[in-house]
This record gives sequence, C-alpha cells and structure tokens, in this order.
Amino acid sequence: MPAQTDASATRLPLRGWALDLARRWNSAAYSLFVVHGNVFDVFPVQEGKTVGYAPLKTFLSRRLFPDRGYLLFYDIGDGLTFGSSEMQTKFFEWLEVFDQVEKTDYHRQGPPREFTRLASLLRRFFLRASEDKGERRGVTLIIDFPEKIVPASEESGASQDERMALVTLLKWAASPEIRRLDVGVLLVTESAAELHSDLLQNPHVAQIVIDLPDTDERLRLLQSGWADAMAGGKPLADWSDLSATDLATRTAGLNLVRIQHLLSEAARNATRVNPELVAASKKRLIEEYCQGLVRFKDPRPGVDLELVATHKAAKAKLRDLAWLVRNGKTDVLERGVLLPGRVGVGKSFLIDCFASECGLPVMEMAEFRSKWVGDTERQQARILMTIRALGPVVVVVDEADAVFGTREADGDSGVSGRVFAAFAAHIGDSTLRGRELWVAMTSRPDLLAIDMKRQGRFGLCVPLFPAQGPDDVLELFTTVARTKKIPMVNAKIVAYVREQLGSRPLTGSDVEAMLMRAKERAVLAKRDDDVRVEDLAEAVDSFIDPLDPGLLALQELAAVLACSDRRYLPERYRTADRAELQAQFASLKLIAGRR
Repeated sequence: MPAQTDASATRLPLRGWALDLARRWNSAAYSLFVVHGNVFDVFPVQEGKTVGYAPLKTFLSRRLFPDRGYLLFYDIGDGLTFGSSEMQTKFFEWLEVFDQVEKTDYHRQGPPREFTRLASLLRRFFLRASEDKGERRGVTLIIDFPEKIVPASEESGASQDERMALVTLLKWAASPEIRRLDVGVLLVTESAAELHSDLLQNPHVAQIVIDLPDTDERLRLLQSGWADAMAGGKPLADWSDLSATDLATRTAGLNLVRIQHLLSEAARNATRVNPELVAASKKRLIEEYCQGLVRFKDPRPGVDLELVATHKAAKAKLRDLAWLVRNGKTDVLERGVLLPGRVGVGKSFLIDCFASECGLPVMEMAEFRSKWVGDTERQQARILMTIRALGPVVVVVDEADAVFGTREADGDSGVSGRVFAAFAAHIGDSTLRGRELWVAMTSRPDLLAIDMKRQGRFGLCVPLFPAQGPDDVLELFTTVARTKKIPMVNAKIVAYVREQLGSRPLTGSDVEAMLMRAKERAVLAKRDDDVRVEDLAEAVDSFIDPLDPGLLALQELAAVLACSDRRYLPERYRTADRAELQAQFASLKLIAGRR
C-alpha cells in the first residue's frame, strides 16, 4: 500500500481489520490474503467533506487501493472486471498484443471466465504491469466467493479444476516473484472454513477477520448524517426517543447494514424509534442473520428464581452470578456454567427464571449443523461473531453434548473436529470473561468432551436432582400448584403428599402431570376450584412414568460424577465413596449400551 499523498491526507484513519490489512500488506511478506467475516456490511468512505458508507468492494477501491496501477475483480459469475475504464482499456490493449503473439482472440471475446484458464493469462499480465513507470503501480486482484473456486473438500472429492485452482493460488502465495512484482491477491469470503484447508494453513497466506462493528463504529454511522438524509433531512431527535449514543449502545450485535435497515423501516413507516422498538427489531434482525438458529429468551414479569422449587444449591449459585452481573463485578464471573441432570428435572425452567433475574439478554443456541457442505461452519461463524459483538450476554446451550460435539471427525471430512475446536477456542478466550456467560445443559455430561469441562470453560458444574425427601416433594407440589393456579393446599392433601409420595424421586414435570390430571378430574365433576385428595390420589394411582429407570439412574450418576463442588450434592452423594459411584455408573452404562 503506497505512502499517503497530499490528496489522501484527509482520508478517514484506518481502524481494526483495515489497519491490520494495511500493516501486513506494507510488510511485503505476503501476496495472498484471505479476508473473511462481516464482508457483506458497509464501510466508511470519504465523500468530499462528508463520510459516506459503501460496500466492501468500494471501500477497498477508494480507501485502501486508490493509487494502484491496476485494480482487478473476479468471481465466477461476472468473470474479470476492472476498477476503472482506464484500467480496462490498458488491459485490453495488452490483450490485443498477447493475442497476436499467442494466436488467440481474447481482446474480442473477452478473457476466459474459468479461473484455471484465466490464471495463466493473469500471470503474464502481472509481468507486463510491472514494467509501468507511472505514479500508479502494482496490481491488486480481488476474488469474490473464492469458496466456489477452491472449496473445502477431501482431496479425493476435488475436481481437476479445483485442484488446479488450489495449486495456482498456493504458488502465487509462495512466489517471491509475485511479491517482487508488487502483486497482491485478496480472497473475500464470509466463512474462511469454506475454503480448502491447504490454503488456510499455508504460512504464506495471511488471514484478516472483519468483525461486527464496535460501539465507536456504530456511533460514527449514526453521527455521519446518513440517518438525517434518509429521513428526508429530519434530525434524528425529531423521530427518535434515543440519542445517537444510546442507539450505538443498544444496537450491539448488529452490523451497519442491519442498523440502516432498522432505522429506515422506522423512519419510512412513520414509527417513532424507542427502546422497545429497538429491542424487538434487534432480536428479529439477529435471529434472521443467524438463520433462526438462535433465539432470545424474553424476561417475563414476575418470573424469577423464587418460582423454582427445590434445587437450593443451584438457585443460590445462580443468584450469586445474577448479583455479579447486575453489579458489574464481571472480572470474577465464570466463563461457563454446566447444569447436568436427568430429563424432566427442570433445567430449562431454571434458566428461564435466571434469565429474568440477571438483567442481561439471553440467547439460546439451537442445533446448527447442516447436511450441506460448508453450511455448518458458516452458521457457526455467524453465531460466534454475533455473540462476541453482542456482549454482555448469557448464551444458553441445551443438549450441550450434541451441540458442541467432539474432536472426532467421524467420517464428516473433519467438520465435527473444526466445529468443536472453534467452540473450545471461543469459550476458552479469557478476554471475553464478563462479556459472555455460557450456560450448558445436558442429561449426559459424560458425553461432553473433557476439553469443555476444564476450568476456564465449563469448570463450574452445578447438578440438578429430583426431590430428595418429603419436604422436597411437598415443595414441588405447592410451587407447581401455585404456578398453575390449582387450589389444592389443605391438610388432607399435605398429609397425603408426605405419606404416599414423600419417598419418590419426583421431578417438576412429574408433579405437573399429576396435578393437571387431578385438576381435570375436578373440572369434569363440576368442581373447578375444589381439587380434593381423592382427585389427586386417582391421578397418582393412574400415573405411569414411561421413562426407563435404568437410564434415569445413569443420567443422575453422570451428573453426580461431573459435579465440581461437594456442596452442590445431596447428602447421600456428598459422603458416598466416589470409586463405588464410578463402578455403578460403569455398570449402568454397560447395560444401557446393550439396549
């Protein structure tokens, strides 16, 4: 990248990824760059005395490479295009000479669209361009959608054209002659994981990540005058309850294009921008960007940890975490919390209550794996990039053992291993402490890779258990009845629950099923507000738990063995011999494996 001239002295200063690219370009150590991440956003460019916003290709042309001798663009759809008509004219003048020598007709037909045929032509042109003696020198070639040319694939599954394209790019990356000729090639893709691994792992290839915009970048957009111009010259204050500074803070997790969409939709539909509109639109836009693979848990009025029956140790720990979050004590906040427990024990409801109490946005991640090549890693990259930009945030992962996976490739071309490695690296990033709190739920913590259960990732493990005695069972019935508005608390029912059900390891879902059946019996008997002990007794007698008791015991022991602190265990497990528990678990696991 040439030194700044007087004409360029007023350009906006480079920040973030653009500054990183400029420094690595100027080092002359690389000639091939992979630019990936938030590539479909808009970026600031100087327009006279004002700041405008344009797509990445325009930003690269006008801000990073305005003084290059030749700026070329290529994708398999449009073929080779040029940064200016002058560049195109000079290229075709050279092409006519090339045709005379090689007996071809490219200057009439246009250069070939296929990359493997175009590459040899470009190599010859690079040599010609190096002979230019004017002020503008050097060649920059920007290739869009390079994953369509050198996709991630096993060697045996790659086509001949893909192999030739890969070899061509690797030779360009390693070629001292290409660097000497002042030629640079940029591969622009949303997900680097969609490119062939040989390209990404090559030491001659530099990777540049475009993250989602930070607060300063969002504020610069809102203060640039774009919003006023879009609203027909009306100042932002005339149609927004929020200042530019407030909007910049509240739109964390959105790229600049989606902020433009949010404000344009409001302004042109005469809808005033307020905190509720921004919150709702932000959630919708993020869920759309992540293709419905994440959803936000909305805090519900009156829902807090007081609604959770039993689970005293877990509630106490989550209350501590919520207090740390609300009071900004993020330097001591855990990176991840693992909540194991048998099915039906109330893991999801516990987290719903915690979400309402902690005051942070809570994002729940769904299964994002896809059968289509490249989709899984692209979707994961979008989700992790959004989470990083959204913080502070609580990220909830249900069925964590399935979502995170393991290092084992298992015949999927290494996708599982790469997905696992990306999660492990992100969750283990200590710089994100206090910005992200990950909560993982699973009924089989033994299937969660050991890398995830270490300190610094999910080192805090708080298991959940069914009722441990008459007091717990009665608390479950009382709490669920109050939540479902079932009038059932009287001396006869309390006595029945204690005497007949007190020794059973019931869960909240079991109790809810029994109470709803009892309420149904009362309603059918025209006694809507009079649930009697005989209603409950019949519901209990008819209740059959369809779940395999052996598998439930296996899940409970897995939670016990994963626990990170004895204080979170019931008394009977707290003092039990760990070797005996491990032997029981191994026996149950062996039996379960035979079914």
